[in-house]
Amino acid sequence: MKFHRNIIWLVPLCIIITYPLWSIPVGNFLSPRGSFDPAPKKEKAEGHDFNMDKVKILQNQQGQKTAVIRAQRARTGEDPNLLIMELVSADLFDAAGNITTVLANTGQYSTASKMLTLSGDVVINKTVDKQFLYTDLLLYNSDQRTVNCPGKTRLEAEQAQIDGGSLHYDIKSQTYVIDKGVTCIIDGFIKP
Repeated sequence: MKFHRNIIWLVPLCIIITYPLWSIPVGNFLSPRGSFDPAPKKEKAEGHDFNMDKVKILQNQQGQKTAVIRAQRARTGEDPNLLIMELVSADLFDAAGNITTVLANTGQYSTASKMLTLSGDVVINKTVDKQFLYTDLLLYNSDQRTVNCPGKTRLEAEQAQIDGGSLHYDIKSQTYVIDKGVTCIIDGFIKP
């Protein structure tokens, strides 16, 4: 009986004595694999983050050039279909080929919707009619061929100045709609 009791004490004694031999392999086997990161990292879409200098975008409809958009610098952000631009210059063409030039500090161009959004000291120069338009925000829809300025606008032409709260311009029909508190000053107008 004593023999069985002594054998039982030999098992823990052998484990303690041989600890340096088996602790490293057993410890490596039992250690957790990989890493635990409580906040999973968002994977970026590969191939969509880039910066460019001197960008030029050409637009055509039914074989006719409708716009040329240039920017000094452009980059993509989280949305791969949105191009964020700085120092933007755009030439918009009507059916007759007349050019309307638009200048702005910043802009965004969506390749999905073909919408151009310009902001920051936007100046539009329509050279044929010698007209200038000043605003802070401009939305150009390439598919519908419209220009919207939802904020204050100032239109200057020869001997005329029109201030309004917003402007809508249809390039196809060449019609302006200025509203929301319109003020018009016409030089040389004689009251009857």
